Amino acid sequence: MDFLLIISIVLAALIGGHIIYSPSEKRIENLEQRMRQLEKQLIQVQQGEEWIEPDINSELRQLLKKGKMVEAVKRTREEFGLSLLEAKQYVDEIKDTV
Repeated sequence: MDFLLIISIVLAALIGGHIIYSPSEKRIENLEQRMRQLEKQLIQVQQGEEWIEPDINSELRQLLKKGKMVEAVKRTREEFGLSLLEAKQYVDEIKDTV
């Protein structure tokens, strides 16, 4: 009986660890992707090149023109790995230019 209890606890710990680790890993991957994009833009600016707006911005403008604010925020979060608040602020800045 004790053996089954130990196996159950270990299994529950493994499942719990996986549930907690997966979202964190995805968030880290998104942040790393965003850092690579920012590094690329910084290098371009340092070399005197014109800053090129991220491709996603045109997609976000189209969504905003259609009144799909929630979808725009969702796409921003997917693309950049931002928090909900950060993504909303990003979309609001784009909305001001539409």
